[in-house]
Amino acid sequence: MISTRMHLSAALLAGLALVAPVGAQAQQRPMPVEVTQVIVQGIGQVNVLAYKAKFVSADPVTRRVVLEDPAGRRWAVIAPPLLGDLSLYRVGENLLIRVAPGVVTALGKAHQGKPGEVMAEVVITDGLPGWPEGFGIREVTLTSIFVGLDPAAGTVTFEGPDGNVRVVRAANDKVLADVQKVQPGDLAQITYIEGLAVNAMR
Repeated sequence: MISTRMHLSAALLAGLALVAPVGAQAQQRPMPVEVTQVIVQGIGQVNVLAYKAKFVSADPVTRRVVLEDPAGRRWAVIAPPLLGDLSLYRVGENLLIRVAPGVVTALGKAHQGKPGEVMAEVVITDGLPGWPEGFGIREVTLTSIFVGLDPAAGTVTFEGPDGNVRVVRAANDKVLADVQKVQPGDLAQITYIEGLAVNAMR
């Protein structure tokens, strides 16, 4: 049985979306246990990546959360504000984490800031019909290293706030045109929307 821990009205990795290894020795990031597709109005087909993890610990001040995958490997993530009160999670609790990368809505060269710095984060509670039930939606603006563009697929590749590379669809032709002015390796300011759901598995 899965009980919902987060609702759209709750406060939603810089992302449980994707995680970074704990400790000096690098480890492979966990693989999703399932990938499904949903159709989101105004965006089109979106992959939903599902991960299983055990809750190990959380620092309420820094919002650093340690998770353990089914193979026993541990990762640290910075829990975004949309996840709300981290004290509600219990040590040893098994979680199903679902991530739905949405779209890049703006991208341009950054004239200040450092890679991975989140400039703004807004919880979106309405105006985005078609998202899977139980997902919280957030809009993030961050300073990031621009990796590349795939014009045929209409996708933008950049480093997320956790340092992992993300491939996200551009929202429209204007974003694709703006991306042409940024070179791979440039520091960019990127705004994107994504969905996140965390459920406790009973």
